[in-house]
Amino acid sequence: MIDEKYTIVKEENFIKATRDSGYKSTGSAISELADNGFQAGANNFIVHFDSRPQSYSGQGKPKSPKVKEVVCVDDGTGMAPDVLRNALRFGGTTRFNDRDGLGRFGMGLPNSSVSQCQRLEVFSWQSPGKVYFCYIDVEEIAKGKMLVVPEPVETSLPEKYRDLATSKTGTMVIWKKCDRLDYSAREDTLTRELPKSLGQSYRRYLISGKEIKVNGRDVKPFDPLFLIPEAEFSGATEHGGPVTFDIRVPGDSDKTSRITVKFSLLPDEWQAKFGKSKKKSQERGIDRCRGFSIVRAGREIDFGYFRLRSRHWTDSWWGCEISFEPELDELFGVSHTKQQVKLSERIRTTLEKDISPNIATLAGIIVSRGKKRHAANTKTAENIAKDQDKFLRTSPDIRDKEPEVIDKEIREYAEEKASDEKSVEDWVANLRERPFLMDFEDLPGAPFYRVRTFGQATVVTLNRAHLFFEKLYAPLCDAEPASKTALELLLFTLAKSETLASHEGKTWYESQRAEWGRILSVYLAGIGSVADLKQQ
Repeated sequence: MIDEKYTIVKEENFIKATRDSGYKSTGSAISELADNGFQAGANNFIVHFDSRPQSYSGQGKPKSPKVKEVVCVDDGTGMAPDVLRNALRFGGTTRFNDRDGLGRFGMGLPNSSVSQCQRLEVFSWQSPGKVYFCYIDVEEIAKGKMLVVPEPVETSLPEKYRDLATSKTGTMVIWKKCDRLDYSAREDTLTRELPKSLGQSYRRYLISGKEIKVNGRDVKPFDPLFLIPEAEFSGATEHGGPVTFDIRVPGDSDKTSRITVKFSLLPDEWQAKFGKSKKKSQERGIDRCRGFSIVRAGREIDFGYFRLRSRHWTDSWWGCEISFEPELDELFGVSHTKQQVKLSERIRTTLEKDISPNIATLAGIIVSRGKKRHAANTKTAENIAKDQDKFLRTSPDIRDKEPEVIDKEIREYAEEKASDEKSVEDWVANLRERPFLMDFEDLPGAPFYRVRTFGQATVVTLNRAHLFFEKLYAPLCDAEPASKTALELLLFTLAKSETLASHEGKTWYESQRAEWGRILSVYLAGIGSVADLKQQ
């Protein structure tokens, strides 16, 4: 006789606990249903929201309708009654531990569903008109009223959703009593955001001909590497060829499986154009592409850093995709929800060996691009300083210089700076019209800035080899142009004060710059980047 007080699983507690089983989002939960459909041979996957208007008071924009039910339909092969019944069991699957497709554990359908709703209903058909229905209900399980998955019954599709299912075979999943949908279940936000996650996760499926719709909208493939021509946005170039690793499959000493790592470099013009506009960066999806895309069996299951690299502002302008097959799940630490990885030390060490030098090269290219643009981007601060300088006194040493001295100093500086991109005469004209000028140099170990006067122009030269440039100035150039201009004006302020100082004062400024630079390097070494600080 079985003592029910000591069953391995206490149903009423288990069903409540499993609702918190780690699905990161509504999109992640719906991905489990899409996995099932595509593994069953589906070419189309539809997500539909059944919503109710929300009441509101006062003037203004009405609240978005709130989603009450979520309907997912695929045109796969459908399920026979016994398979359908088994599919609603936690761990019930005919493909348990199958490494040939997207599924593996048999937890996806019930687990993902109860993470978002309290009642799951499934309709499945393997021939037109012969539909079988089954369900599970969280409340019934918690109260002990549902101890087994009920036997499927033959029925017809719900009339209000019948138009969504036009295929000869397929499956319809309905989430009822939804109480854990993202974005407070607002229909407009879910309709806008869900295609982003699905388009990225299933980009390879979408470009191969599969179709996904969310509330009537076609989901477009989104490639975080911006390499796929058919994707919503593309234009990056592949950095080198793919790097491959053949790894011994756990538990099978005679078999290996391949990991493929691919890198991309986003266009220089994107960095120049979209780096200055947070809104444009968001519209193109660049803001959500910092890190590594982990792709399992052709579907992205996670995205992040995975301790492979510390965050850096250059991460916006390169991409990296790491692909593997399910037989390496243990080494990638794949969870049963297939939405998270935890790299083993073996895999991390293997990847870091080739990833680190490639990304160092990419970051160097990205930084050098910015360096070339910085001189051209300082005119805002230079113009402001010029306009406002009339309200301030000028050092007699600068104001009273003889014309021939001015000409000589300006030409000496112009000849020093002249290049194919900017002639001596261009530099001469620049110094004559601007009382302040920002310049750049590379001097490892030197202070982060220095001040010199040429003619009646004060030149502030920033040291690109100092952490001040890497950690603060360069990130602001792309992300916060207004803050960058303010920082340049602060440096012009220090320079102006130095020109007004006595001979002893100028000596003090010169000695202090070295000390400031040394202390600043120590402090800045303790942060990752400006972007990191924003997230704290």
